[in-house]
Amino acid sequence: MKTTIDFIYKCAIALTLAYALSVQSQPLPASIQLAKTVPIADVHLHNYEAYSGSFKDLMDRNNVQWAGAVGYLNDDMRKVLKDRYIAAIGQRELVDILRQGRSFTDPDQWIFKSLFKQAEDGFKDGSLKGFGELHTDNYLSSPRPEFRRRFRLDSPMMRQAYELANRYGAFIQIHSGMNETFSDDLLRLSGEFPQVTTILSHCLPLARPDDLRNLFQQRKNIMCELSGGGPVHASMSTHLGDGKIYTPNGLKPAWKNLIEEFPTQVMLGSDTCCGLEKRYDEIIQEQRDQVLAYLTPTTLEQVAYKNAVRLFKLEMPSRK
Repeated sequence: MKTTIDFIYKCAIALTLAYALSVQSQPLPASIQLAKTVPIADVHLHNYEAYSGSFKDLMDRNNVQWAGAVGYLNDDMRKVLKDRYIAAIGQRELVDILRQGRSFTDPDQWIFKSLFKQAEDGFKDGSLKGFGELHTDNYLSSPRPEFRRRFRLDSPMMRQAYELANRYGAFIQIHSGMNETFSDDLLRLSGEFPQVTTILSHCLPLARPDDLRNLFQQRKNIMCELSGGGPVHASMSTHLGDGKIYTPNGLKPAWKNLIEEFPTQVMLGSDTCCGLEKRYDEIIQEQRDQVLAYLTPTTLEQVAYKNAVRLFKLEMPSRK
């Protein structure tokens, strides 16, 4: 009898969990229409080409009002998008350091001295808003061996970047692996430099929701963006399955719970790297259908654009 009762009890628990997951995996009726029309801030938009007019067309037809926050710094993007461009600096310089085989951690090199001088000038006159995307550890997440690097976040060069950003309330967007050393370094720097907001690219490629939860609970000035977490990017990789954060079946329950718990610390991004510019429409559409539609309306708006507007001090588009 006890065995039978235990079996029934376990089945009941399993059914309850299955039901809970199925409920969490459904788009919310109150959010479906809003997700289709809400403006979006794309805080991980790369463009390596000299001409950027096509990106304005892509953004306009997808109601993406603002974009950028990662490199390369593109003067043509700034000219075309004007205040809609979230200008960031530093990615090109780290690539130059990589190609030349120099130290990533020593700030006393002409490349870094030039970078910090240009950054300070831009922070002062408002033409730059932060550093990004700075790859400190992509050893396990980059498919290109020649592009991989790994160095401590809490290093002399990065401390100089944080000190400079702290003086001007700028952001630093980091692409890194997830381990105890990185977590300790990030919490230490975020505590020492409270005016800096650290944005974690892709919500850290190999991180779990609980990893982000641990960071978000301790620091309000740590955020992440969801680029690379869905089916389009998964189709380009062998280790993402059908999507790390969301799939064709919608937002994964554990990630939904994280976002709803910390709605002011998550944003959207496209990551149009490596030939994905042609799939921009798909990327934005899947984030509307498979992420935003699953969030409560208030959280939806914060993730879609309000967090970015607050962080980057963006202007809302004028109504015609």
